Amino acid sequence: MHWLVKIINGEPDDFVHAKFVKYGMGDHPGPSLKLTLSKARIAFKGDLDMEKGLVKGYAISGPEGTHKVKGLIVTYSDRQSEFEGQPVPLSWRKTKGKSASTYKAKLDERVPIGDLKAMVSVDDPTTFFLLSLSPTSEEKPWKIATKTSFPKAKQDSKGTDKKEKDPVFVKGAFANTPEMLEYILNQFLPDFRDKLGPKAKSIVLKHRIIIEDIEIPDDPTLTFSEKRKLAKKRGRLIRSVSIDGEELTKEYAFLA
Repeated sequence: MHWLVKIINGEPDDFVHAKFVKYGMGDHPGPSLKLTLSKARIAFKGDLDMEKGLVKGYAISGPEGTHKVKGLIVTYSDRQSEFEGQPVPLSWRKTKGKSASTYKAKLDERVPIGDLKAMVSVDDPTTFFLLSLSPTSEEKPWKIATKTSFPKAKQDSKGTDKKEKDPVFVKGAFANTPEMLEYILNQFLPDFRDKLGPKAKSIVLKHRIIIEDIEIPDDPTLTFSEKRKLAKKRGRLIRSVSIDGEELTKEYAFLA
């Protein structure tokens, strides 16, 4: 389940909390997703934090056989032992960043669909599957292309006249099967699915994350970094969707 959907369901957990660590007080643009539906395809373009749900969707419903898997798995904790039992061999390296160390495994493999599904199920709140995928058979339209470096923080474009650009962090297409469409609706649009008619073609989903209060642990034994990681954010999630030009908005309160 996508972490934004956990807010919609009123069930924020550690995955949601981990996503909010980077947000301070104020109004922030969240990840966006653009879907284009046709009889044969579900094409998509998404921001960072949309790629994991799309990669998992590919692994669940992609064609049988082997698949080209290229890119990185990135974690913010040492999870090498958890991936050791996987049939896909991974070689990890630790890199030091300005705020935190990361562990990265580079892939350029041909992987059976079952092994791919098993690999991306080894998940936690700060694991990123920055993978590009396509069938070895070149079966159309299945394809995902994901960038392997994190983008700069998205800037708020409210109040400007610039035309908003499509998200570009992850893009590709799935076959428009009943199973795949059901997955996409449950993963990204459960609160708007009753608004999508059978002829819907263009869907643009956007988010705003408004942090109104930060509850910091009152424990003098904790370091500043520990308090930052444990602090809970209280606020509102605003979800806006455009379905073939019809604009709809919903709002959800959260504490995570």
